[in-house]
Amino acid sequence: MKKAVSRLFQLRKALDECEKEFGLSGYSEVEKAVFSFISSNSNVTITSIKNDPYFSKYSLSTIKRAVLFLTSNNIVRADQSTLDKREMILSFQK
Repeated sequence: MKKAVSRLFQLRKALDECEKEFGLSGYSEVEKAVFSFISSNSNVTITSIKNDPYFSKYSLSTIKRAVLFLTSNNIVRADQSTLDKREMILSFQK
């Protein structure tokens, strides 16, 4: 058990370092999670974020606020879908 807890702490430290490198250290947990999801997947929409089991603990409005924060700070880009004009495709702004 002690080894597992120690490993968990090492992973948390590594995650913290990665978040600092991306400049995410001041962001909320949900903003960090949404950023990670968008930057590691393609054709991401708010609906696809909400449908992922990891995000079941967050409300739709919380996810929308995180996306709005990321887009208004030019971290994430939102482009209208060519298939469904009601949806916005979210992508990492490089």
